Amino acid sequence: MGIKTRLTKRPQAGFTLIELLVVVLIIGILAAIAVPQYFKVVEKGRFAEATTCFSTLKGAQERYFLKNNTYAGSTALLDTTCGAGKAFAAPGLVGGATWTGTLVRTPAAPSPYLGYTVTFVGPAGTMSCSQSNCTTDLLP
Repeated sequence: MGIKTRLTKRPQAGFTLIELLVVVLIIGILAAIAVPQYFKVVEKGRFAEATTCFSTLKGAQERYFLKNNTYAGSTALLDTTCGAGKAFAAPGLVGGATWTGTLVRTPAAPSPYLGYTVTFVGPAGTMSCSQSNCTTDLLP
Protein backbone atom coordinates (compact mmCIF):
# COMPACT_ATOMS: atom_id res chain seq x y z
CA MET A 1 0.00 0.00 0.00
CA GLY A 2 1.30 3.36 -0.91
CA ILE A 3 1.31 6.41 1.26
CA LYS A 4 -0.99 9.02 0.02
CA THR A 5 0.22 12.55 0.57
CA ARG A 6 -2.39 15.10 0.77
CA LEU A 7 -1.49 18.50 -0.58
CA THR A 8 -3.24 21.22 1.34
CA LYS A 9 -3.63 24.59 -0.18
CA ARG A 10 -3.14 27.43 2.22
CA PRO A 11 -5.38 30.47 1.83
CA GLN A 12 -3.53 33.46 0.47
CA ALA A 13 -3.30 36.48 2.76
CA GLY A 14 -2.55 40.07 1.78
CA PHE A 15 -3.39 42.43 -1.05
CA THR A 16 -2.46 42.30 -4.67
CA LEU A 17 -0.43 45.04 -6.26
CA ILE A 18 -3.47 46.19 -8.28
CA GLU A 19 -5.55 46.58 -5.11
CA LEU A 20 -2.84 48.67 -3.49
CA LEU A 21 -2.51 50.85 -6.58
CA VAL A 22 -6.27 51.47 -6.66
CA VAL A 23 -6.19 52.57 -3.01
CA VAL A 24 -3.27 54.92 -3.66
CA LEU A 25 -5.07 56.34 -6.69
CA ILE A 26 -8.24 57.01 -4.69
CA ILE A 27 -6.25 58.72 -1.92
CA GLY A 28 -4.45 60.84 -4.52
CA ILE A 29 -7.71 61.98 -6.10
CA LEU A 30 -9.20 62.87 -2.72
CA ALA A 31 -6.07 64.80 -1.76
CA ALA A 32 -6.10 66.71 -5.07
CA ILE A 33 -9.63 67.87 -4.29
CA ALA A 34 -9.23 68.48 -0.56
CA VAL A 35 -5.92 70.36 -0.35
CA PRO A 36 -6.97 73.42 -2.42
CA GLN A 37 -10.22 73.61 -0.47
CA TYR A 38 -8.27 73.46 2.78
CA PHE A 39 -6.06 76.40 1.73
CA LYS A 40 -9.15 78.34 0.71
CA VAL A 41 -10.84 77.82 4.09
CA VAL A 42 -7.68 78.73 6.01
CA GLU A 43 -7.18 81.88 3.93
CA LYS A 44 -10.83 82.89 4.47
CA GLY A 45 -10.18 82.74 8.19
CA ARG A 46 -7.14 84.95 7.85
CA PHE A 47 -9.03 87.31 5.53
CA ALA A 48 -11.48 87.89 8.36
CA GLU A 49 -8.67 89.85 10.03
CA ALA A 50 -8.81 92.36 7.16
CA THR A 51 -12.58 92.65 7.38
CA THR A 52 -12.41 93.26 11.13
CA CYS A 53 -9.65 95.84 10.69
CA PHE A 54 -11.61 97.77 8.08
CA SER A 55 -14.70 97.70 10.28
CA THR A 56 -12.66 99.20 13.14
CA LEU A 57 -11.14 101.84 10.83
CA LYS A 58 -14.54 102.74 9.40
CA GLY A 59 -15.95 103.51 12.86
CA ALA A 60 -12.86 105.50 13.82
CA GLN A 61 -12.95 107.45 10.54
CA GLU A 62 -16.61 108.34 11.03
CA ARG A 63 -15.90 109.65 14.54
CA TYR A 64 -12.93 111.64 13.19
CA PHE A 65 -15.08 113.05 10.37
CA LEU A 66 -17.76 114.22 12.84
CA LYS A 67 -15.13 116.16 14.80
CA ASN A 68 -13.03 117.53 11.90
CA ASN A 69 -15.26 117.52 8.78
CA THR A 70 -12.62 115.53 6.90
CA TYR A 71 -11.27 111.99 7.02
CA ALA A 72 -7.95 111.21 8.69
CA GLY A 73 -4.94 110.54 6.49
CA SER A 74 -3.06 108.58 9.14
CA THR A 75 -3.99 105.95 11.67
CA ALA A 76 -2.13 108.00 14.28
CA LEU A 77 -4.91 110.61 14.14
CA LEU A 78 -7.64 108.10 14.94
CA ASP A 79 -8.85 107.19 18.42
CA THR A 80 -8.43 103.49 17.66
CA THR A 81 -6.64 101.44 15.05
CA CYS A 82 -5.99 97.88 14.03
CA GLY A 83 -2.22 97.57 14.05
CA ALA A 84 -0.22 94.86 12.35
CA GLY A 85 -1.81 91.47 12.83
CA LYS A 86 -0.73 87.93 12.15
CA ALA A 87 -1.86 87.86 8.52
CA PHE A 88 -1.59 91.49 7.38
CA ALA A 89 0.85 94.38 7.77
CA ALA A 90 -0.28 97.57 9.50
CA PRO A 91 -2.86 99.41 7.41
CA GLY A 92 -1.98 102.23 5.08
CA LEU A 93 -4.46 105.10 5.12
CA VAL A 94 -5.18 108.01 2.78
CA GLY A 95 -7.72 110.61 3.91
CA GLY A 96 -9.52 113.66 2.56
CA ALA A 97 -13.07 113.94 1.22
CA THR A 98 -13.10 110.13 1.08
CA TRP A 99 -10.63 107.69 2.59
CA THR A 100 -8.81 104.60 1.40
CA GLY A 101 -7.27 101.91 3.57
CA THR A 102 -4.95 99.19 2.30
CA LEU A 103 -3.75 95.98 3.91
CA VAL A 104 -0.95 93.84 2.47
CA ARG A 105 -0.94 90.08 3.17
CA THR A 106 2.23 89.13 5.01
CA PRO A 107 3.85 86.74 5.09
CA ALA A 108 2.94 85.66 1.61
CA ALA A 109 0.15 83.14 1.80
CA PRO A 110 0.48 79.69 0.28
CA SER A 111 -0.53 79.23 -3.33
CA PRO A 112 -2.86 80.35 -4.90
CA TYR A 113 -3.01 83.40 -2.59
CA LEU A 114 0.47 84.87 -2.99
CA GLY A 115 0.87 88.27 -1.31
CA TYR A 116 -2.29 90.13 -2.21
CA THR A 117 -3.44 93.62 -1.22
CA VAL A 118 -6.91 94.40 0.10
CA THR A 119 -8.27 97.93 -0.44
CA PHE A 120 -11.23 99.52 1.33
CA VAL A 121 -12.70 102.79 0.06
CA GLY A 122 -14.82 104.72 2.52
CA PRO A 123 -17.26 106.02 3.41
CA ALA A 124 -19.09 103.93 0.80
CA GLY A 125 -17.43 100.78 2.09
CA THR A 126 -16.34 99.06 -1.10
CA MET A 127 -13.66 96.43 -0.69
CA SER A 128 -11.45 95.08 -3.47
CA CYS A 129 -8.52 92.73 -3.82
CA SER A 130 -5.42 92.86 -6.01
CA GLN A 131 -5.75 89.29 -7.34
CA SER A 132 -8.66 87.75 -9.20
CA ASN A 133 -8.62 84.51 -7.18
CA CYS A 134 -8.68 86.59 -3.98
CA THR A 135 -11.67 88.53 -5.32
CA THR A 136 -13.66 85.44 -6.24
CA ASP A 137 -12.73 83.30 -3.21
CA LEU A 138 -12.35 85.67 -0.26
CA LEU A 139 -14.38 88.84 -0.67
CA PRO A 140 -17.80 88.77 0.97
